[in-house]
Amino acid sequence: MGKNTIIIPPNTRARLGELLLQISDDVLDAINNALKEYHISESKFALLLLLFNTNTDQQLQPSEIADMLGIRRASVTKQLIWLEEHQLITRTICLEDQRMVNVTITKEGYHLLNRVLPHYWQTCSNLTQKLTDEETVSLLNLLIKIDL
Repeated sequence: MGKNTIIIPPNTRARLGELLLQISDDVLDAINNALKEYHISESKFALLLLLFNTNTDQQLQPSEIADMLGIRRASVTKQLIWLEEHQLITRTICLEDQRMVNVTITKEGYHLLNRVLPHYWQTCSNLTQKLTDEETVSLLNLLIKIDL
C-alpha cells in the first residue's frame, strides 16, 4: 500500500456503505446456513420463491429470471439445471418459438417451499433480534428508502 492510501472510511456515508456490505455477507451466510439442512442455497431458494410468487398462468423465461433476480444469465442457467435435476422446476420449450424456454415450479418445488419457508422466515426474523420493535420498523423504512 502506498502512503496516501485511505484505509478508514473518509466519511459516515462510506462507513455505512462498508457496513452494509459486511452485513450483506453475514446475512447470506446466515440464510445459507439455515437452508443447508434442506440441501439448497439461498440463490436457488430465491429463484424458487420468484417462481412461487409469479402468477400461476405465467411462465418465466431464463432471461426474465436473470433480470428479476439481478444476476447473470449463466448463473440462472446453472441454477435451473440443478433445480430441474432435483425435480423442483420444469423447463419446457415454447411451442411458438423453440428458441425460448419456459420455467415453472413443480409440486416438489412447492412442497420444498412449504417445508423451508417457516425456517427461512424465522432465520430472517432472528437477524434483527437485537433491535426493539420500533428500531426494526425504523430500519425497515430506511432500507426501503435506500432501495438498492
